[in-house]
Amino acid sequence: MKLEMTFLKSKVARRIFFLFIGCALLPILALTAVSFHEVSTQLRNESRKQLAQASKAQGMAIYYRLETLQTELKIDALQIDSLQPALSEVGPERHFQTMTRFGSRGEPTSVMGEASSLPSFTTEERQHLVSGNSLLKVRPCFQRAGVCIEMVRLINFHRPEAGTLVAELNPDYLWGSDTVPGALELCIFDSSKVVLSCSGGNASSGMLSRSAWQASALSGLFQWNRGGTLYDAAYWSLFLKPRFLANSWTVVLSQRHEDVLASMNHFRNTFPFVILLAVWIVMLFSVIQIRRTLNPLEKLQEGTRQIGARRFDSLVDVRSGDEFQDLATSFNSMATRLGTQFHALGTINDIHRAILASLSREGIVDAALDHMPDLFPSDCVGVALIVGGDAWMRFRMTTSGGSPRTRAVETPVTGSDLRRMQENPEMLVVSEGQAVPNFILPLTDVGLSSFLLLPILVSTQIFAVLICANRNAPLVGPDDMRQVRQIADQLAVAFSNVKLIEALEELHWGSLTALARAIDAKSAWTAGHSERVTNVALQIGRAMALSPKELQIMHRGGLLHDIGKIGTPPAILDKPGKLDPEEMRIMQDHVRVGLRILEPIPGFSEALPIVAQHHESFDGSGYPLGLAGENISLYARIFSVADCYDAMISDRPYRKGLPKEQALEIMRRNSGTQFDPKVIETFVGICAADQTFIPAFSPKKDLAGSVAAKIEIKSCS
Repeated sequence: MKLEMTFLKSKVARRIFFLFIGCALLPILALTAVSFHEVSTQLRNESRKQLAQASKAQGMAIYYRLETLQTELKIDALQIDSLQPALSEVGPERHFQTMTRFGSRGEPTSVMGEASSLPSFTTEERQHLVSGNSLLKVRPCFQRAGVCIEMVRLINFHRPEAGTLVAELNPDYLWGSDTVPGALELCIFDSSKVVLSCSGGNASSGMLSRSAWQASALSGLFQWNRGGTLYDAAYWSLFLKPRFLANSWTVVLSQRHEDVLASMNHFRNTFPFVILLAVWIVMLFSVIQIRRTLNPLEKLQEGTRQIGARRFDSLVDVRSGDEFQDLATSFNSMATRLGTQFHALGTINDIHRAILASLSREGIVDAALDHMPDLFPSDCVGVALIVGGDAWMRFRMTTSGGSPRTRAVETPVTGSDLRRMQENPEMLVVSEGQAVPNFILPLTDVGLSSFLLLPILVSTQIFAVLICANRNAPLVGPDDMRQVRQIADQLAVAFSNVKLIEALEELHWGSLTALARAIDAKSAWTAGHSERVTNVALQIGRAMALSPKELQIMHRGGLLHDIGKIGTPPAILDKPGKLDPEEMRIMQDHVRVGLRILEPIPGFSEALPIVAQHHESFDGSGYPLGLAGENISLYARIFSVADCYDAMISDRPYRKGLPKEQALEIMRRNSGTQFDPKVIETFVGICAADQTFIPAFSPKKDLAGSVAAKIEIKSCS
């Protein structure tokens, strides 16, 4: 049988396939892993336990041999003391390598092998020997590499002058190397980790001497590494102090780590074949089952692609007689419903964008009227804005065979109308024959009789009403109601934003106006000066066809163009006479002060030239920088004209205000020198067209003690 695997291109098929595989393999793998882990752990624990017992047994055996050697040396001492041959010299086994007798003066006499040198003794060691005990000494060998272990004893501790017997121990007998199994390595270290003996050679002893076992512990387990091979090791401490007055020796027995789990290798090698067999069996059954269910899934997948492509009329045909067929039926129903809702959502989204893009009430209303017919078909759609006791209603009506017509009417709103809206905050349905609210009565005059009213609340107050009207009762469902309510809620958000923007604008301009008045109020002679100058400048700007944004910049900068006078002493502002040079310098410094005050405010960056340059002259003779011509900002050139004009026609402490005609004549004469000719031309045209343009300002009709002064066009403050 040919096994086709092309169906595995499907993600669902692969998921089911691997699920079958996983359900079969995971229990096997889990059980195997647990068993392998438990067996391995048990083997390691048993091996370590046996290793620990073996290290202790080796240590006890070494101690037993030391006891035996001590007994033999004691017997040899007795033989020598009685002038008889030492038994170790004539015995069949040589447990000592050499034996040397030293007289009371240290003269050596060889008893067996070559004579050795007499070791030095501490007071404690001499006391130990005099007590009839044997002494162990470890020192470097003279004839070969490594260390030699010697046992020392007095020949007759009752007669120390009889001499001392020093015997070098036979390492083969002492360590019992032939008793250690071949798979184990035995090493013995003294208390300083100096190697006394090691069956693994210098490499093992070097590695072990650097291993960190706890020398303070009596016994323990550790691991060490040699050439990439891991070893398990057990150590046991051999106490020699009481009997031989020597530091403890540590017996270390090592075994290769891989030898511990050698019995598991066969299982590890055969296990993959068992897994492979299980995989093939599971694959066979999983393929059969997957092919039964894949065809309906492929059809459903294709159906989702069609929905993703917005082809909601594409239906899925599945006749499997099981849950897949029920799923296909539900899928088709969902596709049809999604088509309807997707169209509605798209329309709602268009309405939302159009509404939120508008920053005026009229713009928001027009945006809603443009898109509502696509979402909620009706004969008439309108929005009524409630202002006080009146409603400004704008509605768009669809006529048969013609384009929609838009009308706007004002109609009164009664208290009962508002109460009905408040009692039905979600929506109010007015069917044919029911009482119609007064503010929509104009709609009944054009034949509309069925109304759906959706109150739009802003700050808990009815701000507007969204109106859907029909000549006959429409067939609408819950979804339609919910969608049109969403539009009403979005209108509430948009109107709230507009109110917030309007409030912020009012606060902004109110704050600027208040600040301008505070600046001008510093002197009774300049009260209202900033506002009047700004109004004149704005009229000039409009006449010169400046854009709304440019006019807004001029408005903002004009109100605060003299903010630097905050730092000008009142005595200078109100001086009834000509300013001296120092006073003039202080007066002119208000430009620099104003610029420094406003520079940190980002929103005033475009208006700063008005503050900095409105005292510059067109011919370069002004202050503070002496700019000329078009190097001076157009805004500043306009304000230079407006500022000087207001200063000349207004009363000052040192003179009366000039008549407007005389002020205009002076400004004409200075066109091209102090003033921009184009600005003067525009300003003169405005004055000629409006004879009431900017009345002169006089803080006092009769200023007692005033001093008449010659008008100097260069001083317009």
